[in-house]
Amino acid sequence: MAKHTARAVRLGSILLSGLVLLSPAAPCRADMSIYGLYDLRHSTDPTDNSSNFPVIEMKGFFPLGFGTFLFKEEIDLDGTRKNQSEVYSELDQSIKVGRAKLWGSPLLLHVGYSGGLGVFNGGAGGYYVQNAYTAGPEYGFQAAGTYCDIYAALRYTDSTRPSYDPMISFWAGKFFLAYKLLIANSLEAWTAHAMPGSGKIASWEIESEVWYKLAPDLSVGTYTRTTRNVYALSNRWVIYPSFGVKYSF
Repeated sequence: MAKHTARAVRLGSILLSGLVLLSPAAPCRADMSIYGLYDLRHSTDPTDNSSNFPVIEMKGFFPLGFGTFLFKEEIDLDGTRKNQSEVYSELDQSIKVGRAKLWGSPLLLHVGYSGGLGVFNGGAGGYYVQNAYTAGPEYGFQAAGTYCDIYAALRYTDSTRPSYDPMISFWAGKFFLAYKLLIANSLEAWTAHAMPGSGKIASWEIESEVWYKLAPDLSVGTYTRTTRNVYALSNRWVIYPSFGVKYSF
């Protein structure tokens, strides 16, 4: 790894850790969720996926005095005898930009990190989910009872051919039936080099969630990904549906 790349990786890791520790106020209400899902991507896209498999996912949302912190950890159990085949991590920190507001809601700075590890052919080979760092303006608001959040960022991908690319993200969610039913959708789009020596391609990922609360902490529902050039560089739109349970605490 080149020296300047190594410094960038260390700086990004230190920054994300420091932003969590420097909060002057305790979290107002931390929301933690654990998902147990069964991914049906082989049923809808057998060309790129040899089987359906279970997924364990953890998400944490922490409102802080200066912004919010979100982490996500996804574990795919698609290995031999359903061992772990991929682990994906994501950290996102939103920081209030002083007292700046737009239409009554604060303006934010978004910084984030994502990356992971995986294996294939029963553990015969491995790969990296390349480290990616994002930074850019963010804005959250409500419209007709729907919670919305949008940010535009510069995305640095720490691959064999490092690159800086634009990225946009939008999330919208709304509760129904006295907060028993949640419907949420998100969109992420970015560009990156497909491989060393190649040009850049556009990647798209749409995530749709529907969760119905059976008990105060337990919900059942579906989680569907609609993607292009995310899990396979095929220039095809594919749909990966899953269903399962969510435990919140």
